[in-house]
Amino acid sequence: MTELDANIRDKACILLDGALFDAPRFIYERDDQPELEYLFLGTPHEAALEVTPCLVKPSRASRLWRAQPEWRDKAVVLVADESLSVIAGHLRSLLSVQLPDGGYSYLRYYSPKQFQRLMLAFTQQERNRFSGPVREWLAFQADGAWSRFSSDAPQPVKTASDEGWFLLSEQHLAAISDGARNEFIEKLGRFLATDDQVRLNRLIKEANSLGFRTEKEVSRYAELAVVHGDQITHPESQTILSNPELSAGARLKALDKHLAYGVA
Repeated sequence: MTELDANIRDKACILLDGALFDAPRFIYERDDQPELEYLFLGTPHEAALEVTPCLVKPSRASRLWRAQPEWRDKAVVLVADESLSVIAGHLRSLLSVQLPDGGYSYLRYYSPKQFQRLMLAFTQQERNRFSGPVREWLAFQADGAWSRFSSDAPQPVKTASDEGWFLLSEQHLAAISDGARNEFIEKLGRFLATDDQVRLNRLIKEANSLGFRTEKEVSRYAELAVVHGDQITHPESQTILSNPELSAGARLKALDKHLAYGVA
């Protein structure tokens, strides 16, 4: 299902990731009378208001739902019975969470990919606690469908002053990390046109051992390894890859030039 049905739209709010695009402008260009909450407003994060997540309840005449293809990869949809201000207060309490070591970290649960990893890491009871007044969450998937996660029991509603109350365990962090890795392996496999999991894992391990950490760096290294085969193991190539004076990006660029033209 790619289109949300009318029953959901009537009760739903949209939580847009303001770090990915100009969410307020996007909203007001497509809705003349939206109910809107800037989640960073009135919180310790207010200095970053230009990238705030925005919670919007579209008006009846809103054009936001028709613009779904433009925002569905940058937002999470939620359904709740409480007022927008109450929902926003609870969401503000989740802007940062406590970590197992006692520290705190931002939690970008309003990013569809991050949100789905988070929900899949939770038990149903944890999902209920996290959701508070939210009865149902929906996040768009790469395959064109919507993931749906529901709360099956009413939970206490938090406010902005409670921020940091939710604890992410070591198990949560491991599950989120594993989910991100598996997603990257699938994406890398599509990019390289292979479903050989052993080979993909080997390429990622090789890239990491050479200091390539970002998805872009690992993907570029894997592409060069697949295209040029054993040439990447030759001494000249290894010298370029291990050059401590070059950044990761510069090493990949130099390796590409060497493999393509035989020059460093």
